[in-house]
Amino acid sequence: MPHDPRRLTALGWNGFLESAFADATSDGRRGLVVRVDGRVVTVLTDAGQERVPLSTTMSGVPDDGSVTTGDWLVIDAGLAVHLLPRRSVLMRRAAGVATAGQAVAANIDLVFITVALGVPLRLRRIERALAMAWSSGAAPVVLLTKSDLSLDVDEDLRAARSVAAGTEVIAVNSSGAGLARLREILLEGLVAVLVGPSGTGKSTLVNRLSGNEALATGEVRADGKGRHTTTHRELIELPGGGLIIDTPGTRELGLWDAAAGIDEVFGDLTEVAAHCRFRNCKHEQEPGCAVRAAAAGDPSVLARLESKRKLEREQERLDNARDLRAQAEQRRELRRRARSMRQRSP
Repeated sequence: MPHDPRRLTALGWNGFLESAFADATSDGRRGLVVRVDGRVVTVLTDAGQERVPLSTTMSGVPDDGSVTTGDWLVIDAGLAVHLLPRRSVLMRRAAGVATAGQAVAANIDLVFITVALGVPLRLRRIERALAMAWSSGAAPVVLLTKSDLSLDVDEDLRAARSVAAGTEVIAVNSSGAGLARLREILLEGLVAVLVGPSGTGKSTLVNRLSGNEALATGEVRADGKGRHTTTHRELIELPGGGLIIDTPGTRELGLWDAAAGIDEVFGDLTEVAAHCRFRNCKHEQEPGCAVRAAAAGDPSVLARLESKRKLEREQERLDNARDLRAQAEQRRELRRRARSMRQRSP
């Protein structure tokens, strides 16, 4: 079927996807998932928007995460029949399940981490979100939203940058501050995802960038916590190019394969630790500890060290739980095969 290459490029289509598509089909159509409703997805194609059921025999779906917003699908005879490989994916631990992952958004270029001002900054939460973002394969950007509520925006920017590991930090608000910079970053064909707790202004930000009330917004509760106005992940096309995915508010992103991201966020501590006298220094009471020496001049070093250790412990527990689950599944498969062989025996 003929297609419009320029339209597809504006939706983030590229040579990587074209090659995978050519390997997967000879006559299917391309569809970008903009919303998932159970077994039915809303997709954008070069011909417009449509709702498509997922085939029960759909191929290419990973073991964890299933189909999510930002995925590219092959559509054939009115069904989504194949999931094309992802070039990036933001994963989190599924709520209430210790060993299951959930794909938040796929094929993303940028992760916009929203942090509302007007209340004390939670630097440890920023570090966690950055670790998740770096592990996705996309580049993070920290957005300090509701900057008009800050008592000292410059100080809030300084504090956020102190843990951002070189990631860009931008102060934005509903009056338009910072939006010009976001439009500079989010070029045509690039896909960004917004993450953060409810009440940080994600939907308001999307509405300002899109120039309309594409998404519902709500007031923050009296206790300072946000109300859930976004209930589905949804991809929005922006005027002049770029696409953005709004997500439901999450109090905290559960780690999932974030080891590489943790190393990225705390790379400064790793560089300091390289100067410790002992290679296996635990940064506690050892003589010649470069980290402790750095902490003498900057107490925030110890806070970041503890934050790094906490995230590493959480990732280690998750890895161990996943290993145990894999072993249990392997044992179940061996028992199943043994029963099958006994049943076939004369």
